[in-house]
Amino acid sequence: MKLKIVILNILLVGMTALYSCQQDDEQPVLTNIQASELDYLPFNTFELQEPEGDANPLLFTVTWSETQFFLDNASTSFPAGPVSYTLEMDVEGNDFNDAVALAATTNLFADILVVDLNTVLLNNFGAVPGTADNYELRVIAAYGGSGSPAHQVVSVNTLPTTITPYFPPKDIEPLYIIGDMQSAGYEATAFMMYRNSSSNDDYTYTYTGRFDGGTHFKLAPESELSSGKFYYAGNDGELLFGDAEGGDFYIETEGYYTLNINVETMTWSIEAYDASEAAVWTIVNFVGQFSNWGADNEPNMVVSAYDPHQWTLDINLENIDYGVKFRTNNSWDNRWCPQVPTDSPYGIADFNPTGHDNNIDLAEQGLGHYHVRLNDLTGHYVVLIQE
Repeated sequence: MKLKIVILNILLVGMTALYSCQQDDEQPVLTNIQASELDYLPFNTFELQEPEGDANPLLFTVTWSETQFFLDNASTSFPAGPVSYTLEMDVEGNDFNDAVALAATTNLFADILVVDLNTVLLNNFGAVPGTADNYELRVIAAYGGSGSPAHQVVSVNTLPTTITPYFPPKDIEPLYIIGDMQSAGYEATAFMMYRNSSSNDDYTYTYTGRFDGGTHFKLAPESELSSGKFYYAGNDGELLFGDAEGGDFYIETEGYYTLNINVETMTWSIEAYDASEAAVWTIVNFVGQFSNWGADNEPNMVVSAYDPHQWTLDINLENIDYGVKFRTNNSWDNRWCPQVPTDSPYGIADFNPTGHDNNIDLAEQGLGHYHVRLNDLTGHYVVLIQE
């Protein structure tokens, strides 16, 4: 009896093994895939507007159908394990050769937010603020838990869009002229651009001063001084930014010039400036309550050896009551007073004004160590606390 049981068990094990082998030989085969289809947007033209504050509102939602998988020529789809979707964007007609992923999800939709999309357009596609360009969207489904292209399916259609980006606000940071002027031993920060105001929506930098003949230069934001990235001159007044071997601004003939750039419209201009009637001062003072308005230890600013109209000073201010201003020769006979007292750290001062006697208000910046500049040709000044 025991012998019969052993034989029966052996037969059962053998049959199970045989059935298992047959099952391996009959694994289902993926015979068809029905790719996702993107749902068309109600409208496809968007002019982006800068949101208020830190808001990042929804611009639109892209939706699509589920990618379907069919086994052994069946008419009913079969789950293919985890499926993830990537929504991609590229310039129209580029065949997604430089596609940027806008979203990765296991859902059948993706929300597109205003600030995020604007950043992608400017940083990845080199879009120009205020200029409309055409783009395409598509979705790629990845299945089977593999990142291999063999396990990815592209949507059957693309979505055309026309989008105009806005110009995002930029930090008002110091901007320096870097070029042949430094060959005389000046540091990289010796030649600083001025601004007409400290307003957050004023994107113009300006500099009026002397340049040697044959001077080449570029412009470096303080945050990029060690990166090798510059603002540089494009054709027809177009301002460019990035790594560049060429593209120098160029002054052919020695003289005084005004350089203006606008980092919103990305434009530049250089025009000759007549300094033949300008006074050349021997002493320019920085004055305020900290020096009892000149009665105690009034500091003299330092004139540039390259340009006699550029003055600088580094000073620790422990008293900023009533603000500060500039004067010459330790006297009130000649002085510069800001057009707008609250324009700090950047602004323009009037020379010997008759209609006001304003001071530069430093209350918002506070006590501390300041870097100070004055261009006595134009009255542009910088009174900037150092962090």
